[in-house]
Amino acid sequence: MTDTLFLHYMIVYYYRNVDQLSPELLEELIACLPQQQQEIVARMKSHRHRCEQTVAYIMLCHAIKSRRRVIADSFHLIRNFETEHLTPRYVKRNPPLWAFGEHGKPYITNYEGVHFNISHCNEAVAVAVSDRKVGIDVEGRRKFSDTLLQRAFSDEEQKAVRNSSDPQKEFACIWTRKEAWFKYTGTGILIDHLKTTEAEASDAGCVLFTIPIFNSDKGFYDFWLSVAENSARAE
Repeated sequence: MTDTLFLHYMIVYYYRNVDQLSPELLEELIACLPQQQQEIVARMKSHRHRCEQTVAYIMLCHAIKSRRRVIADSFHLIRNFETEHLTPRYVKRNPPLWAFGEHGKPYITNYEGVHFNISHCNEAVAVAVSDRKVGIDVEGRRKFSDTLLQRAFSDEEQKAVRNSSDPQKEFACIWTRKEAWFKYTGTGILIDHLKTTEAEASDAGCVLFTIPIFNSDKGFYDFWLSVAENSARAE
């Protein structure tokens, strides 16, 4: 079954503390997944990775089923996904089926014109769904070496990190933009192209935007979310 939409939309869901799902809830959710996804989850070795894959897939299902309403309300929706929405009901009817590209990037085969991408870090798992080609990356505060900074960042980016009052924040922000671009292309990270991410994305007609996600419980921004999206409707 295929379904085509002609108005532009993008939905981004993120979910915190994914590894805090109880084993009982996780098993209930896994049981509702299509066979393909159950096999993917079964290959995961840790509780956290099984949670990430399962939650990401349910968020994907929810986003696909919500996209008509999102178009009516707003072209872009970025929202925290609530635990109450982690239910089998979003998966039961016409769940998205995956195939994989040359470099392993998954795509949906049974919803025409629906593009998606998934990312996760210690702080969160995130899913982007759009009618255009899309890539997403999330990253929390992380330590980084000067060697990595010099190897992966342009001179201007290095200066921004070194002059920042919060270098880890600046590093995470820039790094997510690079990863989002490479996930958009589906190639994985290309070391020789890390410094030229912004220029390459712009030349390819790709829009990059970054959002800091604030944690009201902790009182600070605990991760950054970047999305790479085609600026023209995908054919």
